Amino acid sequence: MSDAKRLKSNRLKLDAGIEARQLETVDNADSVEEYYEKILNAGDVEKALAEYGGNYEKVADEFLEKTRLQGADLGFLFVAVALQCIRIYVINKLTAVEKANSHGGREDKLHNLQEKLFDKLGKSGEVDGIDLYVPFEAIITMRGVPYDATAPFSEEIKKLKLFKGANHRFSTLGHDPLIGLVFGTANILTNTITTNNRFLLTTNRVIYDDSMKNPKIGPLVSTARMLEAAVDRFKEDKRSVAAAVIKQLIHIATDIYTPKGIQLPGTMLFLSNAHVEKLTDYMSTGDLVKVGASAGMAALINTLISAVHGCKLLFENNEDNRFSKDLYQTRTKKIITYSNFIASSSSIISAALTKDVRKLDIGGMIILVIRLFNDAQFITKLEYEYVNSGMREIYEKKYSDISLYY
Repeated sequence: MSDAKRLKSNRLKLDAGIEARQLETVDNADSVEEYYEKILNAGDVEKALAEYGGNYEKVADEFLEKTRLQGADLGFLFVAVALQCIRIYVINKLTAVEKANSHGGREDKLHNLQEKLFDKLGKSGEVDGIDLYVPFEAIITMRGVPYDATAPFSEEIKKLKLFKGANHRFSTLGHDPLIGLVFGTANILTNTITTNNRFLLTTNRVIYDDSMKNPKIGPLVSTARMLEAAVDRFKEDKRSVAAAVIKQLIHIATDIYTPKGIQLPGTMLFLSNAHVEKLTDYMSTGDLVKVGASAGMAALINTLISAVHGCKLLFENNEDNRFSKDLYQTRTKKIITYSNFIASSSSIISAALTKDVRKLDIGGMIILVIRLFNDAQFITKLEYEYVNSGMREIYEKKYSDISLYY
């Protein structure tokens, strides 16, 4: 028999004069506050508040203790930080700005890839072209693209001022990363160049010398007719179209991380050429690709760490069945958030020391902000539930013991 039950039994048998406070009936005119003011003095209230505060602090500290990084968690944190820092280094290396036509760099590697892809398409004996028709053999052997031509074929063409106020990349539709998939590919198939001239699309033939070099901008041709010729090739000669698409994609890839860069998709359709060039100085397609790739890789690493660390829960002995999984998940979230914060901070330090803003891990920072917001909500909600559950258990046990006495 417990002490409480023994005391209750003795009180009932012996009626030893134990005085119990008799609760007064609440007068309908009294409020709840007035009622408690009658039966409780200031000392009782202060004692109850101090006891509650102590219990609350105890449970809250217990939550912090169970969710702090411990044991193998520090190893996971080290690995996560290392992977995130490697990600930043690799992304910066792959997206470093290189001068156009630099030997032994990214451009040569991409052209080597292009040659391998062309080899898989086979060869063709057809070499002579006709109007708005470039044979397959010419497509795969000529290294450049027709819309890279800048020199006019005659004084009459020079007067057109196709690239007025801007670099040719910001005037030619073939250099747009999305629109170029249509117009750039069509230009390659037809030896033409399509420009946005004062918000009007114009197409010119491109004329090469006898060695198929030194392209120059020639007479105007209907843009609709040029596109029609490209569509006919798609219907009848899909291999040439495939070669042209490969050449288009490789060309954009070689230009995307050069000093001039590649404009944001579609901007040349509603901005002047000069404004497109200025905008590209601040934000280019290369920047979007870099941020997207960085964010995607950061999220992938976070998922990998979360999955591997989560598997470790299977081998842990947890007594608290209700909260053990969520408490462990909180430690996982802390590992990921800390690693993202450390990696992003290192990129800020690197950018500050080298005075190169391109080294900032913008993609990783975006993922960090998202995690901070979502994880803070999860942890705050879990702490609230855990503390309230703990407090409920304490006072349910306390009043259970009192009920045994009375």
